[in-house]
Amino acid sequence: MILLDVDGTLIDSFPGIRAGFFHGLDEVGHPHPAEEFTAKIAGPPMEQTYASLGLSPEETSRAFDAYMAFTREGGWSRAEAFAGVDKLLPWLKDEGFYIATATSKGENFARAILTELGLLPHIDFLGAAQERGERREKDKVIAYVLDSLELHDRTGDLLMAGDRLHDIEGAKAHGIDTVAVTWGYGAPEEWDLARYVAKSTDELKEIIHDWAN
Repeated sequence: MILLDVDGTLIDSFPGIRAGFFHGLDEVGHPHPAEEFTAKIAGPPMEQTYASLGLSPEETSRAFDAYMAFTREGGWSRAEAFAGVDKLLPWLKDEGFYIATATSKGENFARAILTELGLLPHIDFLGAAQERGERREKDKVIAYVLDSLELHDRTGDLLMAGDRLHDIEGAKAHGIDTVAVTWGYGAPEEWDLARYVAKSTDELKEIIHDWAN
């Protein structure tokens, strides 16, 4: 079975995430951080990102509410599939892999954008975060997938592909092998923690093929 991150792995959703992030900061009157910081906001739960800037719990809640409102009002649609993903998913199905997502994106938004981009029909199980609830961090999303599919005793048969540190660490917390993809939003020091590194969807296919055999 293949576990796939969404933002930064299947889709480039950064334009919408960035705009929503700034919208939330503007709501509480907090200055925009340097672009070096902003470039890394895709992936982790947004409320954690706001809190890391020193926002108080009340400000974090207000900023996150504004971010979610922006997303609901159309920010979710500012995304496109990365090159090669339209061929990667059918290939995985043809090779007989069961495909599940493990995304920190809210479930409704993940379903909407994957449907909009024509990717959802290739996915067998949509593992996503709760927009409001305890299932926010990547390890909890993965635990939800494992619980739902009754796979806790078969984690050696799973491979997680993602672009950020939290994808790698979240999978490792459950004993799952990882492959870092470099076309997303991560950095070399994050990718180095994965068992494998793929620089293109074709390389990812080769890694998956070799891993499975």
